[in-house]
Amino acid sequence: MGSSSWAEDPWVGERYEDYAVEPDRWSTGYRSPRERTVSYVVLVDGRVVDTWYEPLTESPWLGDPRVEKVERLWRHEPPPKKEVAPWRATVDWLEHVVGGPEALDQLTSDPLPDEELTLPAEAVGDGDVVARFRRSGEVLDGLAGVYFDGEIRTAFRRALAAVGVDLIGGRVPEDPVQAAAGVCWAVGRANGVLAPAGRVTQKVLCAQLGLASFPAAKGRTVARLLGTPQPPWVSRPGTLPDIEPLSRTDLLTSRTRREIIALRDATVAAEARAAAQRQGSDA
Repeated sequence: MGSSSWAEDPWVGERYEDYAVEPDRWSTGYRSPRERTVSYVVLVDGRVVDTWYEPLTESPWLGDPRVEKVERLWRHEPPPKKEVAPWRATVDWLEHVVGGPEALDQLTSDPLPDEELTLPAEAVGDGDVVARFRRSGEVLDGLAGVYFDGEIRTAFRRALAAVGVDLIGGRVPEDPVQAAAGVCWAVGRANGVLAPAGRVTQKVLCAQLGLASFPAAKGRTVARLLGTPQPPWVSRPGTLPDIEPLSRTDLLTSRTRREIIALRDATVAAEARAAAQRQGSDA
C-alpha cells in the first residue's frame, strides 16, 4: 500500500476519534509489574489502528535469542556520577592554557624580555615576504606602543615569527595589516588585554588600523596555528576570565602568569585542606 499525504488523506476534516479503533485489551490491570511482556502495534498508512500486549511466556517470542540480546538501558538506573573536586575544572583549564601539568608546576612570573622580530628561515631570501613581515611587525609595534606595553610587543613579535609564513608567506599572502590584526587578536585575548576580559575593544583597533571590520576569524586562525586543540573534557570555569588558551607560556606576559600562578596556588591550598579534612574524619 502506498503512503499517503495529508492532501490525499481521507481522514482530513473528520474527527479521528470517530474512526479510531479502540483496542479490546488496553487495560493493564491483570499484569504483574515484574512480568515481561511483548507489545504489538498495528499501523496502517502510519496510523495506529490496534495495539495489545501479552506475557512473554505466552508469546511466540519466548526463547528467541533476539529478546535476550537487546539491552533495555532505560530500565537500569544510571551509575552514580563520580564526585569531582570543585577545583579540578580550574586545574584542567590552567593546564590547557599553559601547555600541560608540568608547565603549570614550573610556571614563573619573570617578565618577557625586549626582543627584536626574528624572521623565520623560510622567509629569508624572499624580498617580498621579508617586506610583508616587516610591515606586519611595524603595525604590531604601533599597536603595542599605543595600547599595550613592551611585554605584549615581544609576544606580538614571537607570534608573528611563529605563524607569519603561514599567513603572509604563501602563494596567496594575506594583507600584512590583516595578518597583524589576527596576531593582535590571538595574543591580546590570550593575555586578557582585549575585550571582553580587557579594556581594548575591536572597534578601537579597527579605527587605529583603518579597517572597516576587525578580522576576528583571522585571529582564530592565528590562535589555531599557535596553540593546540582543546580537549573535550576541558572547559573554562565561568568564574575565570574569558581568555584564548594557546597552550604555551612564551606568549604570556608576567601579569598573566602571575594571575595563573595565584589560581594554581589556590587550587593546591584547597586540595591540601580537603585532604586534611578527610584525614580528620577517618581518624
